[in-house]
Amino acid sequence: RVCTYMRFAATRVVFAVLCAHLSSASASRSTAWPTLPGSQCASAVRELTAVPTCLLVDANNVRGATAFRLTTGALVDLAEAWAHSNGLRGRVHLVWDHGCKPDALTSRGLEHGFAGPRQSADDMIAAQVPLLLKGGERVCVVTTDRELIFRAKHAAASSGAGRGALRLLGTRKFVAMLRHGREAAECAQEEASGGEALEGEHALRRFAIAQRASRWHERRRRKHARKSGAAPFAERTWQRVLLAERLRRAIRTREGGVANSGDPTAEALLTDVRLDARQRSSLLRFAAAVGEDGEAAAEEALAPPPLTSRPRRPTRRARRAAAVAEKSEPAGSSQPHRLATPRERGEWVRERQLESLERWLSHAGDVAQGLGAP
Repeated sequence: RVCTYMRFAATRVVFAVLCAHLSSASASRSTAWPTLPGSQCASAVRELTAVPTCLLVDANNVRGATAFRLTTGALVDLAEAWAHSNGLRGRVHLVWDHGCKPDALTSRGLEHGFAGPRQSADDMIAAQVPLLLKGGERVCVVTTDRELIFRAKHAAASSGAGRGALRLLGTRKFVAMLRHGREAAECAQEEASGGEALEGEHALRRFAIAQRASRWHERRRRKHARKSGAAPFAERTWQRVLLAERLRRAIRTREGGVANSGDPTAEALLTDVRLDARQRSSLLRFAAAVGEDGEAAAEEALAPPPLTSRPRRPTRRARRAAAVAEKSEPAGSSQPHRLATPRERGEWVRERQLESLERWLSHAGDVAQGLGAP
């Protein structure tokens, strides 16, 4: 019995060590930059360019393949350069989730589609596949979303397109194709320039890191960050809502339009169907952190709060003195502590938060200048 128990315990220990090793290895592979041999990348590009092909790219799914290390600006720059060098200008469609409203923009050989608050990028791609196939074009969908793959195949079958008219391309392979033929230093410089152009994206990321403790998979990614360059956190939906709208206004401004011409205000972002109450509150907290000082104010959120004792409840004398001071103030005062009811104070705070968020989103001119030409 003792020997049997010892063998069983040793088997459990070996199994646990093996599972931990495989888990850490999979974490490193999933967060490392995807790479492919040059021959495979070249053959994939030749296959796409041999027949006129329209690429529908699930942009956030592509960013997720790199653990969201690839910023929105860096993805736009890489896609522009790749389309220009391979003769695919006008045939690469980057489809983004979220945005204040559904929108389609053309910028430097790329087509950008924004799904808006009521639908997803998957819905837009699934709706465009049969239309393009009926027009006689070959379509390549870049995604690893199983539901979107199923919907695309179903749309292709219902459209009556021939065999081979619809092609599928994985997101990690697509990222490797974007980075193929470019020196590592050049890619790092482009990613850094894209980050400088989207300073708000990095401020948003740092704010999100400071707001909550890391989850177990994020701690595992950080453990292997030196080896694989893992992302420090998993991007949340409310962050993608803000980044999509900021990018949409940046592209509109870069092409000579007005960023907020006829667009809904920042309050429309709160109506996104994929935001719950907790994520809306996180979005508004970021707007409050931005405040009057723009993006620099978000840096203050990184500092830990001072260690102070729990505040005591004000005494009756202090409350009576505060009530007398409020009555002595003029009636037209707009300070939140001088408003009559908690509801009015809440409305005042919400208005200030939305104004700060609108200013943060309207910094599209700086973003547009940083998005480099291919």
